[in-house]
Amino acid sequence: MQISRILFPTDFSLDAEHAFQYALTLARAFGAELHLLHVIYFPPQTPEYDIGQVIDSLVKNAEGSLKKLADGVSEPKPVIRMDVQVGVEHAEITKFAEREKIDLIVMGTRGRTGLAHVFLGSVAERVVRHAHCPVLTVKLAARKGGELAGEEQAT
Repeated sequence: MQISRILFPTDFSLDAEHAFQYALTLARAFGAELHLLHVIYFPPQTPEYDIGQVIDSLVKNAEGSLKKLADGVSEPKPVIRMDVQVGVEHAEITKFAEREKIDLIVMGTRGRTGLAHVFLGSVAERVVRHAHCPVLTVKLAARKGGELAGEEQAT
């Protein structure tokens, strides 16, 4: 099995940060390119308003966050490529993976919760169902008491 391109889609959450360590470790182990992708959610049925400047600002912020993530990688650094897309998360992730001939997608499992999850499903679930390549989903380990590891308790 040859893995030469790994996709890491991120929403910059704690869960994604945890999954990034897996993507990075695998990229180093296989000598693979690591593609960092952030999707700015913009549903297709949204009315057409003049939101071009808002989208441009969100894209610029996401590009800065991806660069910060890439710059924080210690040696040995794999080849890192970054991209920002606008659209529905799972659709953009799977289209990107196919277009860039990605061999493996590594992503966190935590996303929408509550009613949003019930009605819309999770991004990870939909990527697993629609991706043309294997998807490694990484769950953030829970600590005692049901809290997520690394999260602070609210006071």
